[in-house]
Amino acid sequence: MTSFREQLEAAVLRRHCANHPLTEKWAKGEVSRNARMGWAVEHYHWVSNVFPCFFEICARAPKDVVRAQLENYMEENDDSHSHLDIVLRFAEVNGADIGAVKKGRGLPTTESWVRFLRSASEEPSWIAGAAALNIGTESQSPMLYSKMLPALRTVYKYKEPEIEHFWLHVEADEEHGGRIYDLLETYCNTKELKEMALHWAYESARMRWFYFDGIYMHYEMGYPLA
Repeated sequence: MTSFREQLEAAVLRRHCANHPLTEKWAKGEVSRNARMGWAVEHYHWVSNVFPCFFEICARAPKDVVRAQLENYMEENDDSHSHLDIVLRFAEVNGADIGAVKKGRGLPTTESWVRFLRSASEEPSWIAGAAALNIGTESQSPMLYSKMLPALRTVYKYKEPEIEHFWLHVEADEEHGGRIYDLLETYCNTKELKEMALHWAYESARMRWFYFDGIYMHYEMGYPLA
């Protein structure tokens, strides 16, 4: 019998960004520097606007879920090691004007993804937000970044500090996602709650794919979405 965790993983795999055309091209060492920069710029705009989701989930969640969410939030916002600064480091090495990035806004596809996650986190049940933010989105990082890393090192020839975001989140997001998988297995104790979690996990993966579509079209293919 398939476990609930396996069902959640399968829902995400249906639209996992590790299989997106942008990632496939990136892994072959064929994606442009402009698209690598654009990926970092859009990731910055996504992360910097999604932080309220943690607190919306916490407002409705049991204490062990609150602890997991707050630990995740604090790790992302550690003053001595900000994950946003790490993303901006990769953007800058690919030609981004950091001042302009901070004053700007994401593509419409990025903003749509943010709105989706904010909406999920405001659902009456915290399970919707956690399934969307932590499972449909965050749990993708180990497979996604493991696919990107070899080309970053051997083809694009970045220095290790420049690609810290990728190797750091292979391990960090595996830990974060694993904790939420365990918590959802504990609290999704009815058919209805399981179906809710599976729905939001899949829809979140689908929206992240759409967000990747925007990066690919705008920065790689030259179709002006901004």
